[in-house]
Amino acid sequence: MERALGVDIGGTKVAAGLVSAAGECLHYTELPSVPGDGDEMFRQVMRAIRGVMSEAGVSPDGIRGIGVGVPGKVDRKKGLAVMQNNLPWRDFPLADRIQEEIPGPVVLDNDVCMAAHGEWMKRGGSVKETFVYFTISTGIACCTIHRGRILRGTGFSGEIGLAVFSPDGGRLEKKAAGPAIGRLAGGKGPEASRRVMDRFREGDLRVVAGMNGVIEEWARGLYAIICLLDPHRLVLGGGVIHRNPFLLDEIRRRLESLVIPEQRPSLNRISLTALGERAGCIGAGLRVLRGETVSS
Repeated sequence: MERALGVDIGGTKVAAGLVSAAGECLHYTELPSVPGDGDEMFRQVMRAIRGVMSEAGVSPDGIRGIGVGVPGKVDRKKGLAVMQNNLPWRDFPLADRIQEEIPGPVVLDNDVCMAAHGEWMKRGGSVKETFVYFTISTGIACCTIHRGRILRGTGFSGEIGLAVFSPDGGRLEKKAAGPAIGRLAGGKGPEASRRVMDRFREGDLRVVAGMNGVIEEWARGLYAIICLLDPHRLVLGGGVIHRNPFLLDEIRRRLESLVIPEQRPSLNRISLTALGERAGCIGAGLRVLRGETVSS
């Protein structure tokens, strides 16, 4: 059985998984990110990689390679983490550093592109469709796969979290990603956003008012995608959505007030992640198994 490692690096956690050619995550581990120290962050990535290899009992010779998803801008050819809003790396030679520790092929790409690839493959990998993956987690971003190819523009496409949709200004990511949700309860980190969601479901009036604003922001971002691309599939992922699937109905309700009649079918083409928190690892592993590598 051919296998590869998939690594998903984010502002909150580093995850690593052993992935089969069938898209199964055979072993999985995650560690907290260390966003304040670039070298320590890299060491945490290597701890996650070695941890899952140890758990699975595999050596470097037992895997096809390592796929790595990183937030922000990535130079795939040079294997560089160019710029990340929530990590301390700038033009960081991530692929080379990993290969120094574990020789072998490495695929490096944006983390949302990796997760999108996994979700697209899970749904059959159709080359006749336009597929969009929209993630809400520590940040907000999207990836479009059109007829089997990722739409990249000049290299920084999909960063919809940087867009401004509300009349009072403020970027979508600052107003409606995980940290902004946590601030509704005066906290920081994933636990704070989980508390907010609990209070939202319980009907806490102050939290409900705040979350209504957050969901409106998401809806405006998604409506922009619908207007620009009219995708065949629009998949919602990321930790916020994965842990709170009831939010899909809330989002659809907000979108109902935005779409025109001809666009109403698009509401039924929105769905939740099928791979959950492991989408990034699975997508990264599958990219290796397809032979897309930075030179080893």
